[in-house]
This record gives sequence, structure tokens and C-alpha cells, in this order.
Amino acid sequence: MTKRIAVFAVLILVSTAFGQLPVKRILLEEFSTAPCGFCPDGDLIAAQLVKDHPSIIWVTHHAGFGTDSMTVTESKAIASAFTTFAPGACIDRGDHPIPVYTIPPHIAISRQKWDSVCTAHLGDTAAVDVRVRTVYDPARRSLRCDVEAEFVIAPQPGELRVQLYVVEDSVVGYGKGFDQKNYFNTTKGHPYYGKGDSIYGYVHHRVLRAVPSGTWGLSGVIPASPTVGVTYAHTFANIPVNTWWKERDLDVVAFVSYHHTDAKQRRVLNAAQVRVLDGTVGLPEDPVDPAVASFEVFPNPASGQVQFRYAFDPARSARLTVTDVAGRVVLAATLEGGRRTIGQSVATLPRGLYLYRITGLERILTGNFVVQR
Repeated sequence: MTKRIAVFAVLILVSTAFGQLPVKRILLEEFSTAPCGFCPDGDLIAAQLVKDHPSIIWVTHHAGFGTDSMTVTESKAIASAFTTFAPGACIDRGDHPIPVYTIPPHIAISRQKWDSVCTAHLGDTAAVDVRVRTVYDPARRSLRCDVEAEFVIAPQPGELRVQLYVVEDSVVGYGKGFDQKNYFNTTKGHPYYGKGDSIYGYVHHRVLRAVPSGTWGLSGVIPASPTVGVTYAHTFANIPVNTWWKERDLDVVAFVSYHHTDAKQRRVLNAAQVRVLDGTVGLPEDPVDPAVASFEVFPNPASGQVQFRYAFDPARSARLTVTDVAGRVVLAATLEGGRRTIGQSVATLPRGLYLYRITGLERILTGNFVVQR
């Protein structure tokens, strides 16, 4: 009784000091692949779970039963540590004492148990508040993520790591590696009855695309014994967004977890998820490294005047050269470093296509704009 009263007193103290306890979000990491005939059913179950419980965050690793065209290297390593089958799932990477279809020491849970395990832990107390903010530069297709972790309850001792996933929803491809094997094609009453085996043009949900933190997370951000009330932060800068990823369907998922040589002791403490385009869209606010300098022209097409907006290291300078399609130089200027916008009249230039080139940085930037009347 004394112990229970003491724990209650701690929670009251935390709640008073910080306003309220953070929301506990559950991370459901599903293992699924295109060759897996039972995986369409796993997709339906996971989708219903996140619909019923918004505090569940769903990510799909395309590994566990072979691989496919959406598999990333990190997912293969994670699946190897946690599962021997698909569709399976880790729920907060916990070792839940229920029957599973995997082989110990693996901890993946069969899809029939996802709902009961998730709902049993919806009311768990969160020791840490995880926050993530994004800045996306569409011109360079580059993403920056600022991740913060603030502890409101002292966690158990251990190595704590910050992890970051980039996830794309509703991925559709065609051919081997995308067409989904479907064991429910002849199961009357199932949503995938009569859809084919395999399903051509299948919609794959919550596909893990990149792991900027590295497979098992970033060490050194959070100490082994974090101080309650202190915010620990890390910025993941210059994350490339591939041209075949749909920006509107991209999320980032950040979480804090333990790291241990025993995979059964890599429990997730809390997680957060944000849509990339819900964050800041445009050039980042702070100075940009010269290796990833940004340059854009607007309006394009232009008539009376064109604006050059750029950002690169304030300690550097660069050279802007504009030519017509015949290679004749029509404008040359020195650009001072920093974040600036400069204007230039194009009223005397003939209509047509013009090419610009930025030199003097770590890499050459090129592009074009149109002058019209």
C-alpha cells in the first residue's frame, strides 16, 4: 500500500508541475510484404486500429516474409531482430506474454492479438513527451526534422535513443515487388474476396521509406539518467525526399526507445507523428550549409522583373551568371552569403528561355526561367 501511495504522489507532483501528463502514443510496427498472402488482412486490422484509436501510430516494415520493392535496409535488420513471419507486429517493442506465432526470442505478435494488446496499453502513463517539427524545402526536396524529448517521470536506467522514420502512405506500384499476394481471393465475405491473387495495383499503407536516425536510433542525445523537466533535442537536417515519393502522403514518426544487446529490451517509451506538409514549407529559417545551398527564381515566367531568392553559408560568397540559350551572358553578379532576395529588371531582355548558374559553393547550382511579354 505504501508503494502505491508513493507512486500516486509522484504522478500528482508531475501533473502539478507540468500541467498535465503527455499523451501516450502506441507505436505499432507491422511486418508485411507483397509475397505474403495473409498480409492484406493485417493491413485491414491495422487500418481499423488507427481509425478506432488515434493515439496508435502505424508503420509498415516491408520485411519479415521475404522482401519486395519497398524494402529498406533498416527494415530487414529490424525484422530479423523481432519476427520470423508476416503479418506480425511489434507493439511498442514490448515483450507481451501472449501466444505468438514467432519463435523465441522474437517478440512479434500475430494479427489476431494486435487489438487486444493495443487496447490494454492505451491508458499507460507516458514518462516522456516526444515532439517533432518539420521544415520542408520543396525546391530541393529536402526535409529537416527537429525532435524533442522531455521527461516528466524519471525512466528506468538504460541507454535511451532517439529514432526517426519517414513514412509514405498509399504506395501503388505494378509488377513483381508491388502486386500483393492474396489468400482471401476465394474467401466469401472477406473485403479482398474476388480482388485477385495477386492484386494488381494494390495500395500499400504506411510504408517505411527512410530511417535518418540509423537502424537502432541515435545515441548521445539523451543521457542514461535524464533529468525530469529538461528538453533533449536533435535536428535531423538535409533528409532527401526522393522524387517518386508523394509529398502530400509523407509523415515523420519520432520515438524514444531503449537500446540493449537483447532485442527484447528495446521498449519504446513514447512516439509522435506529424504530416510533412503540415509543418513549415519553404526555405529553413536558419543558415544553410553551402553543400546544400538553395536558390529559386520567381515569378517564373517573368516579365518586368525577376526575383532571386537564395540561402547559403553567410561566410561564403558565390557568383551568379545568367545566359540566353545561345550562351551569351546577360547578367553576372556576386552573391553575398546568408538568406537574401534580390531583384533584377528583365524589361530589356528578349522573350525566351534563360539559364542561370551559381558557382563558388561546394556544388554548382543550375536552373532556368522564362521571360515573357
